[in-house]
Amino acid sequence: MLRPLTLTRNNGIALYRQITEGLIEQIQLGYLQPGARLPSSRQLSQQLGVHRKNVVQAYEELQIQDWISTEKGRGTFVSTDLPDMEARTLVAIPETELAPAAAPIKLPAYLKIEESVNHLPFHLDDGLPDPRLIPLTELERAWKSALRRGNQYHRLGYTSPQGLLPLRKALADYLGATRGLMVGPEHILLTRGVTHALHLCLTALVKPGDKVIVPELNWHNGNNSIRYHGAKLLTARLDDKGLDTDHVAELLEEHDVRMIYLTPHHQYPTTVIMPAARRIRLLELARQHNLFVFEDDYDFDFHYGNVPIMPLASARHDGRLLYAGSFTKAISPAFRLGYLVGEPALIEQLTRLRRIVDRQGDPALEHAVLELFRLEVLPRSLRRARGIYQRRRDHLGKLLQDNLGDKVDFRLPDGGMAIWTTFNQNIDLVEASKKAAQSGLSFSDGSQYPGSRNGTRLGFASMTEEELNQAMEILAKVI
Repeated sequence: MLRPLTLTRNNGIALYRQITEGLIEQIQLGYLQPGARLPSSRQLSQQLGVHRKNVVQAYEELQIQDWISTEKGRGTFVSTDLPDMEARTLVAIPETELAPAAAPIKLPAYLKIEESVNHLPFHLDDGLPDPRLIPLTELERAWKSALRRGNQYHRLGYTSPQGLLPLRKALADYLGATRGLMVGPEHILLTRGVTHALHLCLTALVKPGDKVIVPELNWHNGNNSIRYHGAKLLTARLDDKGLDTDHVAELLEEHDVRMIYLTPHHQYPTTVIMPAARRIRLLELARQHNLFVFEDDYDFDFHYGNVPIMPLASARHDGRLLYAGSFTKAISPAFRLGYLVGEPALIEQLTRLRRIVDRQGDPALEHAVLELFRLEVLPRSLRRARGIYQRRRDHLGKLLQDNLGDKVDFRLPDGGMAIWTTFNQNIDLVEASKKAAQSGLSFSDGSQYPGSRNGTRLGFASMTEEELNQAMEILAKVI
């Protein structure tokens, strides 16, 4: 017996599709048994009050999927190839008869996503660039060239999972000129950011039970990724010179360590720069204990005043060091393009690993960024942004001193896009952050930095000086 079908108009689902799915459901529930005769398309269209073409199209779809068959001169029938289904009663099905839901994926609580994504007008954020400074006109032209110029079969088809070769060549030259890295394209794997690069390295090099040293205050997503791969975190002390290599040496004497993760150029979150002597000591410890070092250089391009100290990767490291960076700060977080630098043999292995989960990156974006390199747009844009961000850093520092001088402790960072600020212990940052949000200002309450002694990052790069004035007015009020 054909159970009445209920159709809904103007819900975005075509009527023929609703008829198709309704009949499939009746077959699966056993209301329509194999061999049962269906109404003619004319009869069913009259019964449902729809145009006959909807029923014809539904029957054609069902026949293609082998749910029904048509016999010339006899009519349309439910396919006899289907198994017999015991008809369900028309009353509500008890919960005990419902098929059990699929078992949920059991993820650890620390993987809960609490990103600082907001739409408030003011934001002393984690240290993000100002999208208004992106060279959008040049980027648009570069993207247009990437899509239209040359052999489109090659440009818009599959490419190497290691990344576009000409871009890797240009990036090798750029890293050599700006960071002293003596590398070629074979040393570089293009990724979708530092997070992607770290995941690949942990998957390839770290097994459950291994130990990884991280700073006591560190990028929480990096910690989470290390923990999720089954490794145990060993925290090393921080001081006013960054990672304490004496403490690292003590940990290495006590534990068999597989990897060290650090951000030596602008330590995250405190922005402290690791001096040359400690960098040399760290690399020597890595050689002595035969371990890997993952250097996350997330914002090297933004250093103010003095010449920046070169990365660990620019020194001799015997292939034990992996260097990662991205264009997130140079262009925008929306453009997911980063890079991982290492020994060619290891990069080749990591490329094969990347191929399993990500066939390739974003060839159109890679071609566009290559065009920015060729026209020297990116270096010019970075120089311009660097000067603007330095002025904004100085402005926020003065605002903090003038408005909250007796309630905060901070120092102007030599680089980066945020000021690490420690608030007096009697100030409830969680409550202050909530109140600020009600007035249109977002800033981190510091809970992502456990052990920070009431500290947080106050980003200055993404707002103009006038916007920083308004943000400080709100912050001072709630504090």
